[in-house]
Formats: sequence, C-alpha cells, structure tokens
Amino acid sequence: MKKLIPWLIAAIVLQLCIYLYLNHLLTPSVAGGYTLTPTASGGVQAGVQQLFSYDGSFRADVSKDAVKIYSTGDDSLKKEIDIGATEKLTYFSWLQDRNIALAGISKPGKLGAICTLEPLNMVTDSQSIKPTITGLSKDAEIADVAYSTDTNVIYIQVKSGAISTIYRTDANNVLTKVDNTPSVIGRIANLKSEDALLYDSVNTGRVYLVDKKGKQWISPQDGSQYALIGTDKNDIIYITRLSSAQDRARTGKNSGSNASGRLADMILTGGLNEAFTPLQQSGLPYPVDSIRVTYDGTIKLT
Repeated sequence: MKKLIPWLIAAIVLQLCIYLYLNHLLTPSVAGGYTLTPTASGGVQAGVQQLFSYDGSFRADVSKDAVKIYSTGDDSLKKEIDIGATEKLTYFSWLQDRNIALAGISKPGKLGAICTLEPLNMVTDSQSIKPTITGLSKDAEIADVAYSTDTNVIYIQVKSGAISTIYRTDANNVLTKVDNTPSVIGRIANLKSEDALLYDSVNTGRVYLVDKKGKQWISPQDGSQYALIGTDKNDIIYITRLSSAQDRARTGKNSGSNASGRLADMILTGGLNEAFTPLQQSGLPYPVDSIRVTYDGTIKLT
C-alpha cells in the first residue's frame, strides 16, 4: 500500500497540470456551441458604448481608443486594452454565460493587416493565448467568432470588404485556413458537441456544414434561399428562409455580393442529420442581420 501512495500522488499532480494547461490554452473559448453576438462590430463609433456582462457583474466601456472593464459593484477598473493610433477595434462581445469578453483588433503590418483575437478574462488573471492572423489584406478585420469548449476549437471570420475568409484554431494553438468556402459569407456558427463549422453562402442562398467528413449542404433543397442564424447550447441549428427567395432563384437574381439587406420571412430549426421544421415567430419579415439566437435558444429580433 505504501508503494502505491507515491504513484497515486503523481497521478493526481499530473491530472492537475493537464487541467491547468488546457485551461490556460482555452481561455478564449470557455463557453461554446453558439455564435457570439457582435455587440460592436465593423468598427466602434465615436463616443463610448457601455456593454454589460451576462450577469451584470462587469461593464465594458468600449471606444475607438480603448476597452475598459469595470466592476459594477464598486465601479473599479479591472482590465484595460489601449487601442493604438494604428490599430482598430473591429469586434467586441461578452460571452453569453461567462464573465469573459473577446476583442478583435486589426493593425497594419509589413505584409498586410494583422488581426488578433484578444480575450479579457474576468474570472482568472492567467495569461491567455491570443490567436493572431498575419499577411491579410490592408482592410481586413475580425467580423465574427464561433467556438466550443467541448471540442476546444475556435473559428474566426475575417472580412476584407465583402470577402470573407474563415480560420480555425484549437487547443494546440494551430491556426489554419478553412478551405473550400465561398468568398461571400453571411454568418458563421459551430456545434458544441463536435467540431463542425456552419456558414451560409450569400451568393447561393445555401447553409453549409463542414466537419471531418467534408462539406455538406444542409438547408432545405426546395428552390428557396436560406441564411444562417446560429446554434444554441443543445446543438439546435437555426436558419431562416429569405423573403422572395423563390423569385430570385427563378430569375437568377440573388443577393449578390452583399450580405446586408436580406429579409427573413420564416425561421426554421433542425440538427445534425435532422430535417428543418418551421418555428412560430412573430415580427417577420425582418432583417437577417438583426436576428440572433441566444445560448439558451431564444430568438431575438434586435
């Protein structure tokens, strides 16, 4: 028995070290299975936007010059990111179930723009991995992020004008570009329980899923055009049928190279290998860009 004790202690210490290492790497993706709600994307307007964390414990004061996070209890400054003169804040969002925020910052580099996804973890003071993408077009910026703690994978949508590129990073901090994706993408999301990316093609009006098996067209094949809304914590996929999609498909006139201006006239839910069915939703038609699904599966028309 005495000989076993050292081995048991060593095993416990090893497990603890593995846990701390993974926690250090996965700080940017501590909650998963849904697309972040971009509360300030495409550049921050003049002035300061006050954005609160999911439980109201923290307030982020976001401006073009800085991100400052305060405790709402005593209004004390907890963390701060200064945005340099050559930098631009293009994305900011609180996670929907944790006191952690993500900030997307772009700046010029020798070979093009450099985009960095920087986490602000109010739960711990540990230093976090900052996924950084280099060699991009001069006007490139982070437009959206999707992530999962179960798979330890983060997808980052980088846009240059109307053109999008999707990058994937994981617990090993391996950054790769997702191949075989359309150039004009409306929105991205991913599943919580397995490594699967979702996105919609603006040009074709189709929603796709990409996993280890390859790429598959998952929206209904009924002649209508569709767009992605997102996913929830239970891996339910939410899509929307586009208004007058059948007319556009018949005449060959689609939404072109611009994801904005699309109208949703029906919301549908489905899952991996499950057919999509209509969801009762008032207020439609409504702009696709203003429809979101929360972590708990609530549809919000903002």
